[in-house]
Amino acid sequence: MALLIAAVAAYVPYVLNHSINGPRGSTWPGLAYGGVALALMLYATALGLRRKVRSRNFGRAETWLRGHVWLGLLAYPLVFLHAGFRLGGSLTVVLVVLFTIVVLTGIHGLVVQTIIPRMMTVQVPNEVVFDQMPTYLARLQEEALRAVTDVCGAIPGTAPPAGAKAKVKEPVEGSEPLMAFYQAEVAPYLVSGRGRLATVPSRKALFGHTRALAGVGTHESLTHIETLCEERRTLAVQTSLHRWLHGWLVIHLPAAAALMILSVIHAVAAVYY
Repeated sequence: MALLIAAVAAYVPYVLNHSINGPRGSTWPGLAYGGVALALMLYATALGLRRKVRSRNFGRAETWLRGHVWLGLLAYPLVFLHAGFRLGGSLTVVLVVLFTIVVLTGIHGLVVQTIIPRMMTVQVPNEVVFDQMPTYLARLQEEALRAVTDVCGAIPGTAPPAGAKAKVKEPVEGSEPLMAFYQAEVAPYLVSGRGRLATVPSRKALFGHTRALAGVGTHESLTHIETLCEERRTLAVQTSLHRWLHGWLVIHLPAAAALMILSVIHAVAAVYY
């Protein structure tokens, strides 16, 4: 904040001394504002390089992140001070648009990175490492299949799970509703995470209905499958929150890369031409 106040204070006499043609980026003060803005942008970009070499001692990550945020934000008004609040040519317009996108997506990222982890702590008590989600999901599907085959026997068209019990000679009495429920609702839900089992009230109603129809010998398997469906629901919640947490980078990073490349081109052109 102090740096911004100093930059604005220095801008006042700069404007007064160039009252005829107005402040421009080609003047020495204008070039100074532009040079400082470019240097701050380069520092903000260096955060990505800092993350690539975490094993090296280049300072604390928290310090780099604060510098990335605050110095990157400081560069934004300096760009306008550099240009004298004039957009100029097409390249300048593109730079301003890109910088605005970078700033807005960065602010959005700060907000979601403050809110989403708290939400995840509440809504996903047993968080799974994101890269291990496919393995975790496969385990849920295999456990559900095993719980069904243990009381219903082999499911037509489905390979038996690894480590399954010996083939059931006679399915447990009253297991037909469980078999039908698994094929119609449980198996598709464990794969896609969508369907009537995705909401807690609907899931409880469906399992309660199936439990009332199925034999007593299937109730233990139904309880276990319901637990697996709840784990699948929390996995879907975590996936959604993860997308909110990191999805903004899909726009932020390409815009930042384009901004830096075009800014360097702009600076070189301004110095030599």
